[in-house]
Amino acid sequence: MTTEPGTRLRTGALQSARVRILAWMLLLVGITLGVTTSAMAVVLTTQLEERVDVRLAEEVSEFRKYVASHAEMSAHPVTSVRGLLESALRTVVPDEHQTFLALVDGSVLPPGEAGPGGDLLDDPALRARLVSADRPVYGDAMTEAGRVRYAVVPVAVASDSARGTFVVVAYPDQERAEILDAVRTDVLIGFGALLMAAVVGWLFAGRLLAPLRLLRATANSITESDLARRIPLRGDDEITQLAETFNRMLDRLQEAFSTQRRFLDDAGHELRTPITIIRGNLELVDADPRARRARIELVTDELDRMSRMVEDLLVLATANRPDFLLPAPIEVSEVVEEVFVKASALADRTWLLDQPADAPPAVLHADRQRITQALIQLAQNAVQHTAPDSPIWIGSDVDGRVARIWVRDSGPGVPPDQQDHVFDRFARATRTRHSQGAGLGLAIVKAIAEAHAGRVRLHNRPGAGATFVLELPISESVPTSHSQVPR
Repeated sequence: MTTEPGTRLRTGALQSARVRILAWMLLLVGITLGVTTSAMAVVLTTQLEERVDVRLAEEVSEFRKYVASHAEMSAHPVTSVRGLLESALRTVVPDEHQTFLALVDGSVLPPGEAGPGGDLLDDPALRARLVSADRPVYGDAMTEAGRVRYAVVPVAVASDSARGTFVVVAYPDQERAEILDAVRTDVLIGFGALLMAAVVGWLFAGRLLAPLRLLRATANSITESDLARRIPLRGDDEITQLAETFNRMLDRLQEAFSTQRRFLDDAGHELRTPITIIRGNLELVDADPRARRARIELVTDELDRMSRMVEDLLVLATANRPDFLLPAPIEVSEVVEEVFVKASALADRTWLLDQPADAPPAVLHADRQRITQALIQLAQNAVQHTAPDSPIWIGSDVDGRVARIWVRDSGPGVPPDQQDHVFDRFARATRTRHSQGAGLGLAIVKAIAEAHAGRVRLHNRPGAGATFVLELPISESVPTSHSQVPR
């Protein structure tokens, strides 16, 4: 079963980080709006019941005050229940969503029967309960206008035997309807806010995820032949840090591919000649034992040279790897003395140790074997460019926080036109007829020095020798020696 491209695109869009972020944001905002709106409706409804009872009690209190004030009037004393209630209906003003009813001996005073709340008295049992009340009574009843809440106050005048009743009627359903209208309005506003949040959130999520889209586009555009693209960095948030980490990963990949490419190019370039020589000599092997032995020796020599070349190329290929060095504290003078002893066995030369007797100790945090390998390589290079019994110096010194270790020969030096490229791969200085090798030795020395955060320098004296100096940072401060590196 195959999936249409459009379906894959839509599925990918629905499952994108942008959609998920927006969905979670809208869900959170929607839940928040729903909870707050529901809580508001519950609180307002609860407060409504309390307000209705409070207002009923206030109206009863106001009516009692009105009755008491008329009873104390001497100029116009109240002589009948009907007159008192009619005066109260004209004078006392009900609050919003309230109405007043008045009864005298069970008969409703106008405009009660025709006005709001008149249907409350349609129930004979309720009407009888209201008329018979001898003290203030509160209750609920159902009418055509919905549920009502009422308060009944009995009224009596000393000079009148009639029985009066004053009723305050409240309509909480009307207020409840207003609350529901307000809640519905709030819900509509909430939906509008949710829609606006969706639009704003979509835009902000797009800007927030723009570096990730750029990261994906960069990753898709990277090939083995093009690793130069990088993600531009803006800000200092987590996504910027991710982009920075991705750029560092690309740097490592680019270096790894470059190293691999150089290794393949170098190997293909330099191994082609010995392989050709070996093949040609193997094809010319004849039955003569002496000739065959000579050709076998030549082939063996070429194979040894190929083996050394491959080992050197592997050293250069691994120079940028984290495990290229195994650093530990080493003392400079001890390493130089060890290298001096080992180098003395390389060839018949006059080997000289050039170290101040009172030189202060200098400690390097370095790989002892790699430093030894670099110095032996420099010593071998000096041997190749000097004649038997010629002097070769190996020495060291400390200048501030830099340790210098050098190998100086008494050969012809490096020709001026070659000294700028002497540390390049396969660069062979044609100083003497003794020069040999693939031209990787000084490149290895340079790689070892740079792996230790140092460098290698050439002090050249054409016709009077050359000095190769390793400059390496030391791990602790030591007094500065006043002796100078020979030049």
